[in-house]
Formats: sequence, structure tokens, C-alpha cells
Amino acid sequence: MGFVVIVVCAAALQQLGVEPYPGEVGRPVTVTAANESGPMTGLEVEVELPDGSGRAIGTTDAQGHLEFVPGAVGQHVFRAVVDGALVLAPHRVIAARRRWWIALGSVPLGLALLWQISRARGRRGP
Repeated sequence: MGFVVIVVCAAALQQLGVEPYPGEVGRPVTVTAANESGPMTGLEVEVELPDGSGRAIGTTDAQGHLEFVPGAVGQHVFRAVVDGALVLAPHRVIAARRRWWIALGSVPLGLALLWQISRARGRRGP
């Protein structure tokens, strides 16, 4: 019996993937469903949230994609039933990263650029 299960799983090769890894709270993640013949269209996908509750999030589109925006930090498990087999895709979600360093670097750079432009115009004259 064990050999038959291994052969069936190897032949079916269903795949449920989630990107990017790790996901961030408030930013969309894309669930992709595919098998050896290509994208799986119209596949109903559910998610188990970190608090243990589950909910349906929708069906995959023509490319086998479905977007989901996580609202909590922790382990999310995406699941779908394909030909009677439950396919799982665990996915870790972290807190949104702060991007303050971009502003910290951009403001001085912008001021330096403005200063250089104003000096160049001052030398040209009216």
C-alpha cells in the first residue's frame, strides 16, 4: 500500500506555492497552484490563520494565481483539495518592515542635489 501511495503522489505532482517568502503583514502574497500539465484554474483555496481559524480566500485565476493580504503575524497554512488529495502550503508572515532608512538617505541626497543645481545656476548669470 505504501508503494502505491508514493507512486500516485509522484505521478500527480500537485504544487501549491506561496510567494514572497516570508510574507509581510499588509502586503499581498501570491498563491500559485500548478501540476505537471500547467496552472490549475478555478481551484478553491482556504487559509488557516495563526489563531487556528480557517476561511476560504477564493479561487485561482487562469494562470493559477490567487492574491491574499495577510493581516496577522505568524504561520499561515494555505490548503486546497486536488483530485481528492489535500495539498498544503505553510507560509510564515512577519511584521511589516519599516522603510524609514530610505527617507533618511533620500532627504540629504536631495538637498545636496538642490544645492549643486543652485550653485550651477548662480555661476551662469541672468
